[in-house]
Amino acid sequence: MLYQFISLFLVSRGLQELIPLNYDKHIMSNITLRAYHSLGCIYYLTPLLLKMENPLNEIETSRVPSDIEFVLKRSAQFFIWDIYSLSLSNEKNKMLYTLHHLISSGTIMYSLHYGINWYFVSLGLFLGEITNPITQVCAICEVLNYYNISFERFYFMCMLFVRGVIGPCLTLIMTYQIGNLCSIHGKEVLYNKSIIINYITLISITLGSIDWLNGKYKEITFSGIKDK
Repeated sequence: MLYQFISLFLVSRGLQELIPLNYDKHIMSNITLRAYHSLGCIYYLTPLLLKMENPLNEIETSRVPSDIEFVLKRSAQFFIWDIYSLSLSNEKNKMLYTLHHLISSGTIMYSLHYGINWYFVSLGLFLGEITNPITQVCAICEVLNYYNISFERFYFMCMLFVRGVIGPCLTLIMTYQIGNLCSIHGKEVLYNKSIIINYITLISITLGSIDWLNGKYKEITFSGIKDK
């Protein structure tokens, strides 16, 4: 699947050379691939997550379903490619993106390697990608030096609901699940590396999202005051 991302990047980069506008075409190609990856995650994961029955009754010990495995492998390979492409770009948040991709791909590959505890990884990936198309629209506007305060407010509200409400709730649910398992099986549950890595990743993403929301709120507030 990695070749698909490489091929799409090369096609996007080549076609943009035909556009007589002055902007960073490498960054725009990265944005194109991120949108392609996120839309693919939404397309594949939506029906898979909806058809699961009682998925939160326990932290899974069953093997990763083949359909979920396909999506997780696809995402892991995309993150690896984007890390490489980021190293060649001039994006201002490249270090943050790189760190995010390293943590995400590491968590995904760990779950794939052991083949268990895959539900929270899949759900976390879905929540992370469902707002990503809007994120890429904002990124396009930034590359083209266009700023729309109304759209930015809409983007903030979407992220607030997904990352500021659903994300923390998912973290609390996983905390409850781990506590419940500990009460049943004892503290040896905490030695399950896959569970702990998933949990730490979920907390890290939640804290990072809260920090981002705070920064975005200040940015929008400042822009609103400035426009008055």
